[in-house]
Amino acid sequence: MLAAVGVVSASVAWAARPPASATNADPPLQPPTPGTRSPSNEPSDELASELDRRLRGDVRPLLVSYCLACHAGDDAESDVRLDELTGVRTALTGDLDLRILRDMISSGDMPPKKEKQPSEHERLILSQWIDAALTYVPTDAPIDPGWFTIHRLNRVEYRNTMRDLLGIDPAKLDLAAKLPVDDMGYGFDNIADVLSTSPVAVEQYLAAAEQAIELALGPVIEIGDTPRTLRPLEGNNGQPLPRGGFFLYSNGPAGSRFEAPATGDYTIRVKAWETPGGPDRSHMSVRLDGKSVGEFDVNATQASPQEFSVRARLSRGAHKIAAHFTNDFYEKDRADRNLAIESISIAGPLDDATTERSAAWSRIFAPAQGPGTDAERARLVLREFAGRAYRRPAGEAQVEALARVFAGERSSGRSFEESTRTALSATLVSPSFLFRIVAHPDAGNPDARHTLDGYELASRLSYFLWSSAPDDELLAKAADGSLVSDVVLAAQTARMLKDAKAAAFVENFSGQWLQLRALEDHNVDAARFPECDEQLRDDMVREARLFFADIIASDRSVLDLVDSRDTFLNARLAAHYGVPGVSGDELRKVLLPPESPRGGVLTMGAVLTLTSYPTRTSPVKRGLFVLDQVLGAPPPPPPADIPPLEQAANVGPSATTRERLAAHLTVASCAACHNRLDPLGLSFEHFDAVGKWRDSEQGRPIDASGSLPGGVSLNGAGDVKKTILARSDQFVEALAGKVLTYAIGRGMEPFDRPAVRAIARRTRAAGDRMNTLIESVVLSETFRTCRGRSQTHE
Repeated sequence: MLAAVGVVSASVAWAARPPASATNADPPLQPPTPGTRSPSNEPSDELASELDRRLRGDVRPLLVSYCLACHAGDDAESDVRLDELTGVRTALTGDLDLRILRDMISSGDMPPKKEKQPSEHERLILSQWIDAALTYVPTDAPIDPGWFTIHRLNRVEYRNTMRDLLGIDPAKLDLAAKLPVDDMGYGFDNIADVLSTSPVAVEQYLAAAEQAIELALGPVIEIGDTPRTLRPLEGNNGQPLPRGGFFLYSNGPAGSRFEAPATGDYTIRVKAWETPGGPDRSHMSVRLDGKSVGEFDVNATQASPQEFSVRARLSRGAHKIAAHFTNDFYEKDRADRNLAIESISIAGPLDDATTERSAAWSRIFAPAQGPGTDAERARLVLREFAGRAYRRPAGEAQVEALARVFAGERSSGRSFEESTRTALSATLVSPSFLFRIVAHPDAGNPDARHTLDGYELASRLSYFLWSSAPDDELLAKAADGSLVSDVVLAAQTARMLKDAKAAAFVENFSGQWLQLRALEDHNVDAARFPECDEQLRDDMVREARLFFADIIASDRSVLDLVDSRDTFLNARLAAHYGVPGVSGDELRKVLLPPESPRGGVLTMGAVLTLTSYPTRTSPVKRGLFVLDQVLGAPPPPPPADIPPLEQAANVGPSATTRERLAAHLTVASCAACHNRLDPLGLSFEHFDAVGKWRDSEQGRPIDASGSLPGGVSLNGAGDVKKTILARSDQFVEALAGKVLTYAIGRGMEPFDRPAVRAIARRTRAAGDRMNTLIESVVLSETFRTCRGRSQTHE
């Protein structure tokens, strides 16, 4: 994998280069003048330069010591000439098989047992260089778009797709909450190769589909004047009747509750009788939710109750329907007027014309409103719905399969709508809905390239920028074939970035690239940092998201992510940062004071906190964040037998973090990486474990100085930012690789280097604009094409 190249990546080549006097490589890096940025010149192939430097400085001396006595010159044993190993390009194009060489060295078969043997550390140096050389791809190599893996919708994509397809508000019902948690790969949760599906998950998808259809369409509605009796009736001024009614012997209501399945016209019917008394008949007021909808005088006996009806409009939902006795009359031993409510019933909705359906129901069942048999009308509904759900026109076989589901339900006695709903639920568990599929005609052939058609491209674009399905405009461009053109594709990208749904890209990409999601579960020692409560951490995350959103909305330079003179603060976060003049609870864009150490994502509270331990800072985590997230070049994992820092550092409890870190440099297998990690991380030591500025630790002044291999001196976070900006081409390439990974749902491989370089080059030529980088990803061959994948999965 490209990321596994780690310590030899071009993104960290500057951190490993010795002074110019020792090599023909570029001169040592010097921080630029404050406020300036390096020009966007075309970068050289620094990975090749770094591999060649390591070959000369680390590998060749070992070959001389252990190998060249037998493997040099015209009479080299087995015709293996290691003396011709002079550079990475010649190594890959010559006759030498590096794979065999690596196996012989790592297995201990070479040198022969009778010869002088290299140490394990020396064998590791040789093996690591060969591994890096084998994954090297020249930046001028032809672009290889890589493969497309069938891509299951992750939980965010599923949730948003259901929202846009059925109008379901995730805030009211999160249909994805009970689905399996998505696995992560390459730092993101939308990587196709790790999004698996199990039989249990299929059952969960079916349950979610049925729930979604019920919620979006509402309950099945029977149109017509068929009464439904409401029971039991309740009151507090009488007594129940034997058949469920209620006898009122004083003024008051007898009523019940009713759940209206839809907004529409209903008929309320009340059967009542009276025991007369006094000059007037018993008066009954029929009330809906406390408001009168009908007033009646009752003149009926128990033997022959009278039915009263009133037409009323009910909104969908719960209602209280009651009959009120309003004119009680009583004269002792002479007259006692009472009202008996025999029953209350309701019928409706009465007709389609006055019945309001949900927006989803009206849209989905619109094709069924015309003439035709039930089967014909169902096919129309299912064909259109499946086309939207599958994100392309449904094929005849797909429609036929859904029609069979409908027919089976109908034959069992279920209504037209009930049968159609079952088929709609089946649509939502189809692989064509749950997966993003590319119809590669020769998917097992790595040499067969496939250009995504309009619908495949529309889905890839919409899930990249919106984490959801294509909208009508995008599907229309796919249908007429225009989406595949550069002009239309670029225009659609610009339109979609301006849409509110692009907030999904901001939240999901920045949340994973900057690891903001991790802050929710990050523990902070409340006793040591009482000010860093949940609200402050939420504000830190919102700061980073708002800043990233502004980079896109204002089409700012991607270099502002490294260093910027503005950020988003409210009064509390500003106080935490030591920025004066900010009031209010809402975060707003704030210009940072010239002397502020803040600016860019690296000095945001969210990043500084999540790269710390609960009680103290972690220069290792912070250095790793710079190498991995900012420069796209994480070092290899530490050896398994390395003890924790607390055990390895033979220092007292009052030791500073710098003194504890010094333990890494005493172990050769650690020093190779920590010579890069530690100086970067220590540069942020002025920021404590919750991102607050400090001048001392353990009563001693903070020392944020350090020196990277190659002679680059650092003293504070500002120098790290200046150093990155001085070689900003490397940052732009790293960011391009991260965005491309997220966009296509596949981790970067060595063969992706030319594509990433092309995206970065186009971005740099346009002034490093963020939206140009996004557009360049979309217009790239890697985004718009794919090739087959061998059965060995490469």
